[in-house]
Amino acid sequence: MRYTIITIVFISALFSCQKKDALSKSEKHDKVITMNSISDYDSIVNLVKIKGDTLAYDELFFYLMDSNEKDRTDTVMYYSKMMAEKYDYKEAYKRYFNAFSEKYKINMDVDNYSTLNMSSLKKAQKKQAEDWLGKMLEKKIITQEQYNSINK
Repeated sequence: MRYTIITIVFISALFSCQKKDALSKSEKHDKVITMNSISDYDSIVNLVKIKGDTLAYDELFFYLMDSNEKDRTDTVMYYSKMMAEKYDYKEAYKRYFNAFSEKYKINMDVDNYSTLNMSSLKKAQKKQAEDWLGKMLEKKIITQEQYNSINK
């Protein structure tokens, strides 16, 4: 009799663990994934690269902004360009240009394009900036007035 009770308790515990695990798997899809909850950096990067997940990209962006300035600009530019061009995420256009400005030491007030002075850039860098600003204008992220106010 005692073995029967132990067996029943063991089987009940086994099935209740399986149900909980199955429930946890379905609940994971409903949660927002953050860098704090992911131990694997590659998982969030894959969400950005493969799915264009804007929440994952935002989390990645803020995670990168907490890292040192020297290492972050190229990485922010890479993922921002991908999210902008491949997934048409408008905020990524601005973030790309802000990282570009940071990398090449272009001073500008955020979203005040009249303070942007690109005259100190080398020819290739200037072309890259103008091309990107042209895309922003085309996508209506900046206005023609903002674009014209830039000191090229």
